[in-house]
Amino acid sequence: MKYLFISAHPDDLEFSCANLMRYLTSKKHNVEILCLTKGEFGTYDAELVGPSLAKVRVKELQKAAKINGVPPDKIHFADIIDGFLKFTKSNIKIVKEWLNQIQPDIIFAPEAYYAYYWQQDHINCGRLLYRIFSSYQNELVKPIKSLFFYASLKPNVYWPFNDLTLGKGSLYQHKSQLYFLKWMIPFYSMEKFNFYRKKIGGWNYVEPYRRISKKKNGLKPSIFVQALLGIISHLPFFNPTGARYHVSKGNSSFAFRVRKLRRIYYPID
Repeated sequence: MKYLFISAHPDDLEFSCANLMRYLTSKKHNVEILCLTKGEFGTYDAELVGPSLAKVRVKELQKAAKINGVPPDKIHFADIIDGFLKFTKSNIKIVKEWLNQIQPDIIFAPEAYYAYYWQQDHINCGRLLYRIFSSYQNELVKPIKSLFFYASLKPNVYWPFNDLTLGKGSLYQHKSQLYFLKWMIPFYSMEKFNFYRKKIGGWNYVEPYRRISKKKNGLKPSIFVQALLGIISHLPFFNPTGARYHVSKGNSSFAFRVRKLRRIYYPID
């Protein structure tokens, strides 16, 4: 059985899935990671934006994944640029190609609808996997047996644990992101607190997941809820304007790609 954990950015999995990943690897299950971007714009320092930051973040993910038992050769990057992970046919194709290469049985991806953190790359990552799971199974070399969403407000599966040390330890490997994570880490223990003792017993903490059903339209929310959440997702607090994804100088292939993508997605910024 092969498990694939998919994220939008290098620091996404440790907050939501560290304990489950560590358990699976400790039991010798085959666990791999697919990160769709390298987090090239994960800084407010314009001098660090781009390939230089990407190299740092790749190494940070490798260090964090090592704590959770996943070696570097099991970590893959889809080479979509941070901030441009859109819900498009071209990105569906990219993700399908990676799935056909890795051939997982079970996939974990960020919540696409009932999310508490509406960052556009996270949401689109989940939507891409939901669309492939629900509509493109016949184009996969190996059909996906199960899809789980993490960071969900509507969980139906809970992975219990008693110690926060592992999750926090792997989170702290993302040193380039501590300017943001220092505000998130206190929330970690609250988000993981076991509010489901009647269901799963007296564990201290749980990692909540939402298993997606192939029936009932995948437990997808109503059109009204989708519209409301869509409005929320476009607020600047969650999704910066195109000005954030800007390379002021340089003729590198990265700068060329960013300028091309900006003309498509942020033509007036």
